[in-house]
Amino acid sequence: MNNQLSYEEFQSKYTSLRNQVYKDVPLILGMPALRLSPINTTAIRSYKTWPSSNRIPPAGGWDWGSWVGYFRSHHKKYFDVAIWNGDQLCGLALGRLSKRNVKVRLDIIEGTPNKNHPLKGQIAYIGLTAMEAFGYAVGAEESLIIDPVKGAITAYSNYGYKLRTGNKRDGQHMFKSLI
Repeated sequence: MNNQLSYEEFQSKYTSLRNQVYKDVPLILGMPALRLSPINTTAIRSYKTWPSSNRIPPAGGWDWGSWVGYFRSHHKKYFDVAIWNGDQLCGLALGRLSKRNVKVRLDIIEGTPNKNHPLKGQIAYIGLTAMEAFGYAVGAEESLIIDPVKGAITAYSNYGYKLRTGNKRDGQHMFKSLI
């Protein structure tokens, strides 16, 4: 028996999983004003209105339109999330699953530089919760944060992640067991 999914079935499966995460995470976190969505043209348009902070990657200032396009074309099991408080875009995150769905990884995350946004200090927590929920949905065993910025390592540690120093093959990352 062939269990291979067609391309359309494959796309539909992962789109459905992402959409379920977008619905479930605000309920799980008990945050009724929180809204999650894919990083779509509305999110990119809102991102472009964020105040300029002269941040440069990896400390923010990502070209989200290019990164999302790259991930969608090169990683079929990507995970993207726009983090909204009502109609205000507060954060963006992007990651993907490993080939066999054993690991889910967060590659890029950024919160608005607007110091007064309603989700200040919660973007990493929300983004990681969404990514982990996506991992649980596919049976992933481990969650990774790729190349965490120095200033966020303590915060990620508070969410149960441990630092693993990198080597030539695998860069520095943080990890957490999902099983």
